[in-house]
Amino acid sequence: MLSEDEVKPFSVFISSSQTEFGKLRENLKERINSEPFVNQQIMSGVLIEHKRGEMIAKDIQTEIEKCSIYVGIFGRKESVWTFAEYRAARARGLPVLIYQFSRRKKPGRPRKTERRGRKSEVQKFLEKEVKSQGIRIRGPYRNEGRLEEDILRDLTSQMIEMIEEASEVRRTIHKGLFLA
Repeated sequence: MLSEDEVKPFSVFISSSQTEFGKLRENLKERINSEPFVNQQIMSGVLIEHKRGEMIAKDIQTEIEKCSIYVGIFGRKESVWTFAEYRAARARGLPVLIYQFSRRKKPGRPRKTERRGRKSEVQKFLEKEVKSQGIRIRGPYRNEGRLEEDILRDLTSQMIEMIEEASEVRRTIHKGLFLA
């Protein structure tokens, strides 16, 4: 329960492949959770970690319902749960911030699972379900520190946009009440 002087933080759902971005996810959550504003925590990062089985779909839905913003980080590895989290966030109407991370490829033969010239399943997903909806995909990033900085900057901008939108809705409602 929040005291009278405390504010409820914006909950930010952090989505990515756990195996590919485990450390980045934890760092980002810590950075989000430590962003102060006049001695108040204004954001709270949410992760669904190390879960398996059918219950994870319910966990995704439950956590997405509580969140205000979705952050999706997509890399090389296909993650059906990351795709599901994105779809749940879109179905809920959350603002989505999408980032693509690409590690530098070494010269030589491509991996068996990643043939040069062919689109990966992640790339196909991003084109079909993200770009086609007019959603901006930032990146590709090659440096995790830079990615974290841009995510925090974008979260601040998104929160300001949401506050302005809520303020406009309040003005419209109150204007309608006085005209009625």
